[in-house]
Amino acid sequence: MKILSEILGGTWLFTTEDPQRLKSMVDVVLSGGKINEEKPLLSKYMGDPEMDQATGKITLLNKVGYVSMTGVMTKYTGMCTNGADSICEEALRIDRDPDCLGTIYHIDGYGGNADAMPLFIDLASKLTKPAICLVDKAFSAHYWAAVLVGDHIMLSNDLTAEVGSIGAMIMFEKPERELIIIRPPESSEKNQDFIDAQEGKYDLYIQKLSPLAQRFQQSVAEKRPGVKPEFLKGATYSAKEAIQNKLADSIGDINDAYNWVVAKSELKKLKSK
Repeated sequence: MKILSEILGGTWLFTTEDPQRLKSMVDVVLSGGKINEEKPLLSKYMGDPEMDQATGKITLLNKVGYVSMTGVMTKYTGMCTNGADSICEEALRIDRDPDCLGTIYHIDGYGGNADAMPLFIDLASKLTKPAICLVDKAFSAHYWAAVLVGDHIMLSNDLTAEVGSIGAMIMFEKPERELIIIRPPESSEKNQDFIDAQEGKYDLYIQKLSPLAQRFQQSVAEKRPGVKPEFLKGATYSAKEAIQNKLADSIGDINDAYNWVVAKSELKKLKSK
């Protein structure tokens, strides 16, 4: 039930496509149903297989880690999602693997829970090896995570790959019937933002969202030097537009991403000599 609490009580960084999916998940579970979706693959290793003639054991040369960040970004793992807790733990384990050269993060998502971002901020401060983000879609929280952990953002194609939606918002449906809210004098400010919003007054929600949006913009500006402020206001961009506006670096496939990590690792070794 931890995921349900997160969905119902979290602040979410989304494009508008995904909230309805979360609402459907909650409705199914609260009505006694089950979610049948399977969790996506969390991680694996890539490399050139080599057999030890003496032992028959197969090892990987030029070993590179692969971490999947697909679907709704939640803070916690559960039901059909790999949460940021599991993703960050696995990413750190791979980064600390002495035989691993670096990491490919495969990202395909429309955003998620803002509460997941401190985990990625902490992870980014601990990563030491080359990391590339291979992106199908990276919107809102997914793009923020990509900016934090990736040294290079590679779009998977020039047809449908996109990034952006940098910012924060709150979306809700007005109830069809009148809500009666009763508060004692000791709780005069409880849920005032929600009560105001029902009356068309949004200042309290805006005050809550603005620091989050500003922190998001600051992270992108710091990690992606050269991005102009006009590209940090929530729009989404195709692959070519993203590269032109310095929100991404290149277009390529999984093999290109793998070769980038290997090359960066070799370059890092040469510089350390």
